[in-house]
Formats: sequence, C-alpha cells, structure tokens
Amino acid sequence: MNHLVPTLSVVVPVHNGALWLAETLTSIYGQTWSDFELILVDDASTDNLREVLSAHPDRRLQVLHLERNAGVAGARNAGIAKARGQYIAFCDADDLCDPRRFELQLAYLQTHPALGACGTAFTCFDTEERETVINPATDADIRHALLRGNCFGMSTMMGRAELFRCHPFDQSAAPTEDYDMWTRLASSGVPLANLSQSLLRYRIHAQQASQQKAQRLDQLARKIRSLYCARLIGADGLVERLQMENIELADMDEAANRILAFCADTREFAPSEFRFMFAWMYQKLPAHGLQPWMAWRRLQSRLGIALNSTYRINTALLALLPRVLTQRHFDTLVKLKR
Repeated sequence: MNHLVPTLSVVVPVHNGALWLAETLTSIYGQTWSDFELILVDDASTDNLREVLSAHPDRRLQVLHLERNAGVAGARNAGIAKARGQYIAFCDADDLCDPRRFELQLAYLQTHPALGACGTAFTCFDTEERETVINPATDADIRHALLRGNCFGMSTMMGRAELFRCHPFDQSAAPTEDYDMWTRLASSGVPLANLSQSLLRYRIHAQQASQQKAQRLDQLARKIRSLYCARLIGADGLVERLQMENIELADMDEAANRILAFCADTREFAPSEFRFMFAWMYQKLPAHGLQPWMAWRRLQSRLGIALNSTYRINTALLALLPRVLTQRHFDTLVKLKR
C-alpha cells in the first residue's frame, strides 16, 4: 500500500452541511479499502462545519476551504484539482457509504480497464429505509437510458481521475451538472457502468425540495437531454444552437434527417427514442402557430413517434394561443413523462 500517493481520492463537497456530516465521515472512515485520501471541500460554509471536522479527525482527511461559494459543481472541480489518486470517488455530505463501497467499485474498475466510471444502486432513506434504485448496468443500456434522464446516483460515482480532469463539471449546468457530465462522457464514447448492488444510502430531507428548484431541474434536464441527442448524432452545429436555445423549424428538420441517418447507420437506436428532444425543441420555437405545429407533427410522423390523443390536442391548443400564454402553459399541458 502506497501511503504517499493513495490509490483513491474521495471528494466530498459541502456547503452548510454540518448537520449530517459526522455520519458521512464515519461511513467513509470505516471503509474496508483504506488506501484513500478524503478531500472535503468546504464551499464557504457559515455553519459549525469546522467544529464537526475538529471532532472527527483522520490522517487521510484534507480540508479545502473556499473563500467564496462556488456551488457544488465548482466545489467538486476544486476537489478534483487537488486529488492525487488514480481514481476519484464522489460522495455528498449527507449520504452514507456502505463499508465495502470503495473496495467493490475499485475492483470492478480495475478488472474492466475500458470503463471510464461506474456507479452503484442506492437505497433512499429518511427516518427509515425507502426504495432501492437499481439503474441500468451495461454501457449499451446506459446510453439508451440517458435519452430519458439521469441514470446515475452522484454519490455512488467512481472513475478514473484523468477522465474527470479532462471533463470537469459544468457549473452553468447546475443543479443538473451530474446529468450533463454523464451525457457528455457517453456521447464522446466513454464506457460507463452501474453495479447492481446497493452500496450507498441516499438521504432524503426537506432542504432538497422546493418547487422552484424542481422546475429548474426539469427545464435543465430537458435541455441536457436534447444536447445529448444532438451529440450522439454528430450534429455539432445543432449542439451550438441548442446551447443558445435559438431554435428554428429548419433545425428540427435537420435533426430529423440526422436522426434517421444515424439510426440507419448504427442500428443501435430507434428514431422514436429521440422524442424528448423534439418536444423540447418545439417548446423553444419562437412561434407556436398552426404552421409550426403542422411541420412538427410531420416530423414526428417521419420518425415514427406515436403521440396520444391528449398530447395532440394539447399541442394543437397551444398553437392557437398567444406566445406569452404558450410559454406559460406549455409545461403543464404537454410535459412528457419518462
């Protein structure tokens, strides 16, 4: 065991998270794999974080205090920059690691050298155990699942350090910076995986929930999903326009043509799997009159996307509304479920 350069660096970002930090530290200190450094990034906390850290010392603990709040993506990037290990694991300051988490994930990555990163199943809890979330395991299944949404638990992730240095978290994508990360990696050909064993307890608490945050999460997730689709089909120009949210009907036509060519060439995906991308692009059109609606419906038909009657009626009604009302009611009328 090399104590000078650890095999694993564990990055824990925390902002005013002293309440549950002691439990998280205990779960990390008690790992069966002990050759790691723990980099705790204090993201300009104003609570009693320093007291908690003083009460739970460990020779492997390094604390990085940020003078200004960088957000969770910026804090993770700061931890990555300081990491010395060959591998990096992440854990949020309110979650609890299974004692064998590091051991099992490291063994999997070491025996699968082509993998860039892997997560695990996780069990939700508050005052008691809740559901266990088991995400798709193989790279092929993950590439499909990312078309619908995030299929990784952030606190379960471990990967090769060089990968995270080359692909830092995008702070502008917060609070969906993790979903953005995995879609960027997957679309660039980096193999990913999930272990089916639950190796983390994910804490659910009131501080996580707010209607405003949920709405922002949903909107950003839709955009990231669309960007992932565009990157998959190799439409670099479309990626740039999607980033700017500057969408025209011609962009949707280009996307349809590229999707059909991509699916015919790879035979890995079906055109209908890109339906969420088209829903978001339609929402971002500068006008929602009858002509854009009819053009959008034709494109849906070309891709073999079947729309139920309620969805068709809702979008047709939106096409007749003034723009300001269309924007206000689009989410509630036509929001797609995964």
